[in-house]
Amino acid sequence: LDLSTGNIHTVTMPANTQTLAISNATTGQCFLVEVNNVTSQGALTWFTTIRWVDGSAGTLTGTNGKRDVFGFRVTGTGTYDGYVVGQNI
Repeated sequence: LDLSTGNIHTVTMPANTQTLAISNATTGQCFLVEVNNVTSQGALTWFTTIRWVDGSAGTLTGTNGKRDVFGFRVTGTGTYDGYVVGQNI
């Protein structure tokens, strides 16, 4: 996800594992990741060094045609705070 292109990014889950990486992040920047769920989707591997609220990322809904939305704040070089904004939308 290239954060220099905007602050809302959409990912449609494939059948295999999807790994997200971040580029061009600026400390203090906030951004959203919308995950479009599909039938028989693979697992999502988030970029590293995220401090999630309550210590863990939310589980993807996995319901075809539904979205899960996650919010992030860049806290430093390669570090992020992560939030579950909404699921099964």
